[in-house]
Amino acid sequence: MSKMYISSLKASFIVLLFSISTLLILQPVDSAHKGHGGGGDKSDSKVDEPSGTFYDVAVYNDDYPTNKTMNATELAQLPPFTKTWPPVSDDDDDGPDETSFPNPEYVRLLESSFLFFEAQRSGKLPADQRVTWRNDSALLDGKDSGQDLTGGYYDAGDYLKFTYPMTFSLTEICYGAVEFFEGYTLANQVHYLDQMVRWGMDWLIKANPNNNTLYVQVGISEIDNNYWGPDTGIPLPRPSFFVSRTKPGTDVFADAAAAFASCSLLYRDKIQDATYAALLQSRAKDLFDLAETATPRQTYQVVVPAVSCCYASTGYLDELAWASAWMYRLTNDESFAERADKYSDQMATKSASTVISWDDKAALVYVMMAGLTKGNAATHPKWQALAEKVVNQTVLGVKPCSFTPGGMYYCYGASGDDSSAVVANAAFAANLLAKSMSEPVDGAEVDSATQEKINVYRAFALKQVRYLLGDNPEKTPYVVGVHPNSPVNPHSALAAGGNSSDTIDTNPVKEAHVLLGALVGGPDRNDRFTDQRSNWRQNEVALDYNAPFTGLMAYQVMTSQGPPPYIMIPPGGRSGGKVAGKLAGGMAVWQLVLILLGVLSAVATLCIFIYRRKGDQIHAWMALRQEKLRLKKSASILHSLPGSESSMAVSVSLTGAAGAAAALSTIDLEKGVEIQRAPVQQQHPRVSTELAGHSTLSLTGSEARTPITCGPMSSNDALLGGGDLSSMK
Repeated sequence: MSKMYISSLKASFIVLLFSISTLLILQPVDSAHKGHGGGGDKSDSKVDEPSGTFYDVAVYNDDYPTNKTMNATELAQLPPFTKTWPPVSDDDDDGPDETSFPNPEYVRLLESSFLFFEAQRSGKLPADQRVTWRNDSALLDGKDSGQDLTGGYYDAGDYLKFTYPMTFSLTEICYGAVEFFEGYTLANQVHYLDQMVRWGMDWLIKANPNNNTLYVQVGISEIDNNYWGPDTGIPLPRPSFFVSRTKPGTDVFADAAAAFASCSLLYRDKIQDATYAALLQSRAKDLFDLAETATPRQTYQVVVPAVSCCYASTGYLDELAWASAWMYRLTNDESFAERADKYSDQMATKSASTVISWDDKAALVYVMMAGLTKGNAATHPKWQALAEKVVNQTVLGVKPCSFTPGGMYYCYGASGDDSSAVVANAAFAANLLAKSMSEPVDGAEVDSATQEKINVYRAFALKQVRYLLGDNPEKTPYVVGVHPNSPVNPHSALAAGGNSSDTIDTNPVKEAHVLLGALVGGPDRNDRFTDQRSNWRQNEVALDYNAPFTGLMAYQVMTSQGPPPYIMIPPGGRSGGKVAGKLAGGMAVWQLVLILLGVLSAVATLCIFIYRRKGDQIHAWMALRQEKLRLKKSASILHSLPGSESSMAVSVSLTGAAGAAAALSTIDLEKGVEIQRAPVQQQHPRVSTELAGHSTLSLTGSEARTPITCGPMSSNDALLGGGDLSSMK
């Protein structure tokens, strides 16, 4: 038995070791552990380049990709904004260009992001509107309140307009443009940057008709969410909601002030439109004063409950600090720096989050103030420490955040509805801090310790950008229209072409329009993604998703010598949101088989080990179970004998193999089960004397023929009968 045990143990161990080793060898490398340099962004693999002057490409504009074989002349004749796959350089007939600067694919990504914002426009569209499948819409907005609230942007995949997330989106766009303006210049996108920002700020000016009022929502979710159709049939009514000095919304006042201030800075210092910059600065000052002086200080949903459907605020201190920081940057007035410091201290008592969103700007406050206070020995160390703390926690994935198996930064409680936005904001902040730290005051050299931090922050940001652009287990760039593997079913009533939310996934089968440049919600914590219109958590689009992404693309235009990772990913591998070769849960079949083999081997090994150590007890337990079953059967037979009606129990002596009594057992005749057992010494001379003087009868078990001596435990001491149990059936 010992040899057999050892052999079985060895076999189980070998199978277990084989399963684990195969999993480790075949498991795709976790790109979270790869190191990427700052400038070079090339992959080791390349797409097979077409031979000669003909290209097998997927062509798509306002429809799904169509596979075609085209020569260089035909490619050159494609309409504007038509994309091909693989991308073909205008001056290179040998395939995609990987070395030109700026990289053409990052230029296209930046351009596409602005096209997404154009697709989200509301109101009367301009003559130079490039997204031509859109129509004039919502031309009566504000009429219910006597205001003109037409224009602006639809917030997400529906037709609602919200000030709170839009102001944050505009602030991020202007922040990224101020810091990475060179990228917009290199990509020839300054004109479209101006158009995008001005379209939003012009609406925000309308929403702020006087110094005491700010409109915060147009439309209502109860009506809008029940409509899944084109922009030509948006249902009415579309009520408008506002906050004011007498009904304040501290958070949204301050957030609007930050938007006006940041974009004023952009127009003053970069676009150089002094008139527009002055107008925006005036609005910023008035709204900041309103945020600080209107009482009581409170979140805006207190007076506008309608916003709670979608964008309820969790507090206003981060917005006050955010607005103070921007006013300080715009005016260089130290009183605003002091306010930012005060509100930051108050935030700290509430444990500010590292996750950046439309509702939480704390981390961006720290990063920006660290840059603004460089050279100030009294205040800079505090801000720099706060900025490095939040970015370090981000880079390390400190709880409640971590990294998915594929390397995506994921925060529990925040990433469930828009993981891509969390990733983009984190990468955006890391790049901003790295840029600030790489520009010391007075031309001083960057020391090695600081440079190491800069490299880590940039590597983290690049890793996350690469993940969003295809370096992920799904091999999917989460930007619509940039690759055949991109999502083709974004949750967007504007683009879908449907007419009923009941048939959202099937009507039409193909979306009517490509929402080019939209960053969708993104994958789950296991890197799984389902490309389905009704899957709004993963597939919806929104202004605040593309806001940090636009800044990231401008940075990539400035710095990247190589293409985004999707350039090296061949089309295919995705079908209806499920990756080929994987189960519905996202695990490959071979992985599941090996895991099952490993588990079975481990269980077998454990069973053999337990049997070897506890074999005697197991045999004794099994023998006892057999005895109980025989006793139950005997009791059932005894219960049917004459005189058993008055007998509720019998005493039974069990004898061992040598004939000596092993135990004295009491059996309940009503239930047929043993109710008591008392050990009897093996050397006991007569078991029958333990039966309290009752007449005894020897019975024999029907299976093992174990002698059993029984005596009735009743008042009349009736003799129950005799014979072999097997003959009493």
